[in-house]
Formats: sequence, C-alpha cells, structure tokens
Amino acid sequence: SAAPEPEPGARSARASGASGAPSSSSSGGNSTGWSAGSFQTLLNAAQSAEREAQRLVPTPRTPLTKVQWHQFMDMLDEDVAEEMTRIDWIMFSSIRPRDLVRHVSLSAAQKHDCKSLENVNRMIAHFNHVAYWVSNMIILRDKPKHRAKALQKFMDIAWKLRQINNYNSLGAVIAGINANAIHRMAQTRELVPHQAQKDFMRLEILMGTQKSHFAYRLAWENTSSGRIPFLPLHRRDLVSAEEGNRTFIGEGERHINWKKFEIMGEVIVGIQKSQGTPNLELERSSEAQRLILDGDLTKDDEELYERSVQLEGPGSVVVDGPRKKFAWFQR
Repeated sequence: SAAPEPEPGARSARASGASGAPSSSSSGGNSTGWSAGSFQTLLNAAQSAEREAQRLVPTPRTPLTKVQWHQFMDMLDEDVAEEMTRIDWIMFSSIRPRDLVRHVSLSAAQKHDCKSLENVNRMIAHFNHVAYWVSNMIILRDKPKHRAKALQKFMDIAWKLRQINNYNSLGAVIAGINANAIHRMAQTRELVPHQAQKDFMRLEILMGTQKSHFAYRLAWENTSSGRIPFLPLHRRDLVSAEEGNRTFIGEGERHINWKKFEIMGEVIVGIQKSQGTPNLELERSSEAQRLILDGDLTKDDEELYERSVQLEGPGSVVVDGPRKKFAWFQR
C-alpha cells in the first residue's frame, strides 16, 4: 500500500543526465530579485523545452492489450512517476508566463492567431490524456482482481507523484481514478486493500476543492524544492481575476485597474519561481514513455461508462454516492 505522506519538498534521489524534471534545490527568494540574465535564462530554457515538448505529444500507435497491462504492472512505481514528471516538467517549462495570461484574456479569434498558446494547450491536452490513460488501464481487464491491481498501482503511483511534488500529474491520476466509469465499480474497489484506499483518500483531500483548494494551496506555498503546479487551479485563478475585475475603471473608464493585474501577478510569480528552480534531470524511461504516450485510448466518457457497465453491471453500488462527470481540464 501507499506510504505515509512525506514532508513537502521530499523527492526521489534517483537521477541522471537526461531530460529535465523538478529539482530538490530551493525555489525560495523574493519575487523582485529577477535580473535580465535570469529572464534570458528562462527564455532560453522555454525555447529548448518547447522543441522537446513537441516530440512528446501522444500518438495512438498501439492498441491496449494484456501485453501493455503486464508491462505496466511490472514497472516500478518510481519509474512511471518519474517519467510522468519528466514529461510534465518539459511541458511546464515550455510555457511562458505571458502565455497563461493571454490564454485567459484573449478572445477565441485572437487565441487562434497566437501561436505561443500551443504550449499551454499542449499541457492541457496532456493532463486530459493522462487522466484517460489511467481510466483506460484500470478498465482494460475483464476480471475484478486484475482491475483492482491496476487501481492500487495507480494509487501508489499517485503517492510517488506527491513525493516529488508533481501536483499536475497527481491531479490527473486522481481525475482518472475518480472518473464515473471507474468510481462506480464497487467490485473492483472492494479488492483494493483498505489501507491503500485510506492513504489515497488523503491525497484526494490534499487536492480537493474544500475551502477553495486550501490544502493544496498550503502544500504548494510550503514546498521549497522543485515543484510542478496543479495547472487547472492556477489557470482558474487567472480566469477569476480576468472575469471578476474590469481592466479599466473610473469615470469614462480612463484608468487602469492595477489591482486586477496585481492579483494576476501573484499567480504568475509563483509559476515563474517554479520554472526558475534549477532542475534535477531525471532519467528518461523509454518503456514508461511508450506506455504513457503511445496507447490507443478511448477518450469518450460514454464509451468508458458502457465498458464499465458491461464489466460490473448497472447495479454496481458506489459507497459514497454518485459522481458527476469530472470536467478534467476545460479550455
């Protein structure tokens, strides 16, 4: 079963000189200490990450079968979590802070003409892909005992992601596990050890919406080492600032509402700090990358639900009540 929750900042020490991932170095320092050299370094890193991220777009090459299921089950949880983190870090590093602002403030037509938003859209699409990958892998097998093994493995991988402060993939894994098609399968969940379910519930609380995501925000602020943000929430914060505050105020709307941009700036500074952390490069796992990116997945909620009903029938009982469909990451 999953390990107890680590202190914020704890991470795996396994590393080599391959593609980037968050580091264990401190990301502290004041937000005003950015030099021209620091910004140029970030820009160069973003351009390099963008080129690499373009090669990490999921491509449905291989139908999911028992072969892929066994490959997945035989892999170490650390290897899967670290490859997920390596991919996430590259995509996160490719995003320029101004692109996040543009993503929530431009009109649909303007977005279409803004090529740099491809980096934001790519990470959004990858978040959804990971969530669907989790659901597909769990629902792949016909027997409840096999589905329960995959479910527990993803619960354990979620803890590894927490330990290396990859909140984005953690959120995607939780979304995949809590999708309607998976959550309703009581027979499968009953076969997962109680302790594993209890430990996973702690992660659900961490990433939950209670008190405006208070638990996550606290963990995020107190993570002093390399970290990848739960992008859906930070983007939502920008949307709230954009939609909830007028850009111009006063008589004739001749004055800029600087308070609006201060709010948006607070979100962006946290992201900049994270991107500016020197990265500890994780070893690329080709096998894990193929499993994550190359599977031919079902990405239709209705099809996944129909498969779920075929496996456990329409009368499968959900202990804590029905779930609404999870809008994993809306553009």
